[in-house]
Amino acid sequence: MYEFITIVTTIALKLIYAALIVAGGFIIAAILSNLIKKSKKLEISAKSFAASFVSIAVKILAVISALFSLGVPAASFVTVLGSVGLAVGLAMQGALSNLAGGILIVVFHPFKIGDYITVGGQSGRVQNISVFYTTILNDDNVTVTLPNGTLTNAAIVNTSVETNRKMTFEYALPYNTDVEAVRNILVSTASANEKVLKQPVPTVTVTSHTAAAVNVKLIAWVPGADYGKTVAELNEQIKNAFDSNNIARA
Repeated sequence: MYEFITIVTTIALKLIYAALIVAGGFIIAAILSNLIKKSKKLEISAKSFAASFVSIAVKILAVISALFSLGVPAASFVTVLGSVGLAVGLAMQGALSNLAGGILIVVFHPFKIGDYITVGGQSGRVQNISVFYTTILNDDNVTVTLPNGTLTNAAIVNTSVETNRKMTFEYALPYNTDVEAVRNILVSTASANEKVLKQPVPTVTVTSHTAAAVNVKLIAWVPGADYGKTVAELNEQIKNAFDSNNIARA
């Protein structure tokens, strides 16, 4: 009975010690992750990726250390780990691709947290760049999770790189329309919008014409942050200006 109690006690102590190692590792991972996020030396996207990577790495090391404390032979563990690693690596090629993609995103900066991007039919503002995934918040306030591997192999449209954006409005008008009058209406309406930039000035050009219609295009510039709202405002303002001046559409 004494030997049984001794064995049980020993096993229990080892399990408690292993649990403390794991718990301590997870606590250290959280602390290091928070320190990285608060660092002022790293760019915000790099902080997000590094915090995620360090957290995962420390947790894995904690689990491995706990297994060693339970008496798992290092040589056997390395052999098993190698075999399992090979199998897992083959099964998780997508995850490894995402990891590599995350590193490329942090190194080459095709976008950063806070940028508005469009990729693979998804558009939104970048919220987080982690080891395997990037999350964006779309215009419907829905979070979209994108694999990093997919991002690095797709065309990314980043509309936040440049300060200003060009707005283009095209209209098909009856052939007998006074183009000069339309030009004045479009330019004055765009210029009256306080968000539209004064330089470059709004311009109107005739892009093409047929026997039935004349196609004109208005180009105006706006700060990138005001793009969506200003496009909606100008669409309504131009429609009202056309109605007030009896300008028909083809």
